[in-house]
Amino acid sequence: MTTHKPQGSARRRSAVAMTAAAALVLAACGNGDDGNGDGGNGTADNGGAEAAGGGTVSAYNCEPQNLMPSNSTEVCGSWVLEQLFTGLTQVDYETYEAVPGVATDWESNEDQTEWTFTLGEDWTFHNGDPIDANTFVETFNWVVDPDNAQQNTSFYDVIVGYEDVVNGDAEELAGVTATDDYTLEFELNEPFSPLPMMLSYTGFYPMPAEAFEDPESFEQAPVGNGRYQMDGEWEHDVQIAVDRYEDWPGEDPGVPERIEWQIYNDIETAYLDVQAGTLDIMDSVPPNRLSTMEADFGDNQTMFDTSSFTYMGLPLYQEEFQDKDVRHALSMAIDRQLIIDNIFDGAQVPAGNIIPPMLPSAREDACDYCDFDPEAAAELYEEADGPSELTIYFNSGAGHEDWVEAVSNQWQEHLGIENISFESLEFAQYLDLHDNQEVTGPFRLGWVLSYPSPQYAMEPIYTTGKSSNYADFSNEEFDNLIAEANAADPEEADSIYQEAEDILLEEMPVIPMFFQSQGVVHSDRIQHDSVQMDPRTFLRVEQLVVNEE
Repeated sequence: MTTHKPQGSARRRSAVAMTAAAALVLAACGNGDDGNGDGGNGTADNGGAEAAGGGTVSAYNCEPQNLMPSNSTEVCGSWVLEQLFTGLTQVDYETYEAVPGVATDWESNEDQTEWTFTLGEDWTFHNGDPIDANTFVETFNWVVDPDNAQQNTSFYDVIVGYEDVVNGDAEELAGVTATDDYTLEFELNEPFSPLPMMLSYTGFYPMPAEAFEDPESFEQAPVGNGRYQMDGEWEHDVQIAVDRYEDWPGEDPGVPERIEWQIYNDIETAYLDVQAGTLDIMDSVPPNRLSTMEADFGDNQTMFDTSSFTYMGLPLYQEEFQDKDVRHALSMAIDRQLIIDNIFDGAQVPAGNIIPPMLPSAREDACDYCDFDPEAAAELYEEADGPSELTIYFNSGAGHEDWVEAVSNQWQEHLGIENISFESLEFAQYLDLHDNQEVTGPFRLGWVLSYPSPQYAMEPIYTTGKSSNYADFSNEEFDNLIAEANAADPEEADSIYQEAEDILLEEMPVIPMFFQSQGVVHSDRIQHDSVQMDPRTFLRVEQLVVNEE
């Protein structure tokens, strides 16, 4: 999923619908494992046996923007929805392949424009309603209906009939059909080899009829088909509680009996609560706590490398940022390593690329304008008549204040910018500001891969009219290269995706900052060897083991 959390976001642009979310690839460090767990899709594998017991886990989360799968584009909501729902496919984070969810198998024609998915016959929603091929047809048609204004709509644009529906010329997607109760067929308007992987994304989860009848009420207590089911309603700014769904037909049911996401608007408070034992686990240690994390928690802490890409975006709809030399100068005036060393205690990786380092197609230092060169930056900024005043935007309560201020100090020191002010909002409101294009200066955001593909690292964020294009970037050559790579055989696609990445690094709609290493801390109630995080920065909360008390 989109999907990201307060360090990122995904969305579709305004009326058509980052981060997002939100998904990705990661390796753990600091505990001698690979960060992916033991099961086929990165979760604990108990061989299909019915789970018993398991206790209650309380976990840190931020306030989701919403809890409608087709409208969720950030990690805080998508993390919850992943436990409440199961899509056609899931992702194996050991092999980076799509594996069965509701669908048991699938196949395509030679040019990958026609796909057939066979569904399992024992799936139901938590209210007992059966799930069949027509469930997905009805869900997908509702999602793309422009009257419903769902943010994940643009993920469907590869399906035949998408443009007709969003333009009001048709009521249903011509390219999605149920040929019988458990066979679902897709016809695509272009070759798209990542389809099975993409269908694991939050925006393609099946939804019951009640979701379409009253969406606002539904997302207060979503009825899904996942490992866990809602217990009561979403208590805004307080908690979201779920219980294990004992009739889930998958092979790896949840381990905890109950999960309670405690919602915090200040990450520092959550850290102190874990330290005090009143919160079991948190997945986003504040940057200022990374240097003391081991002293504070001993063995109850771990660092995970993730695909979480942090950037300073630039609103290209603002005249003062339309000259790419201004964007280059802003990038070259940032000493990323100094910020990482002083603020993150070395727990980040400087970004000289867009494609996350753990993907096979990633290249180190692909960026010509990401090295710190203050003299060249100052000269370029002056020649391009860069703005003398800036407002910098970031989401509050997630530990970004210090490093964003450090960037502003460097810009003032090296570029002679006279005045810099700051605007910060809680994450859900922050995304609304972007949706309305009300951001007037550099903005902090991030992106987390919802599935492990360079296509997802770039297409939803930078392609014209696509999801999460907060910078409002549009480049025909880039768009064409993405389409070409999507149609290519996997062994040929990587080099084409790299050509597309080169355009991004030259045009620089966003300034790459760093790839995140994420700290996780937990109380004594949680068995340390059960703590895992996948590349999306999703803590695998469904596999946590609670110590007997």
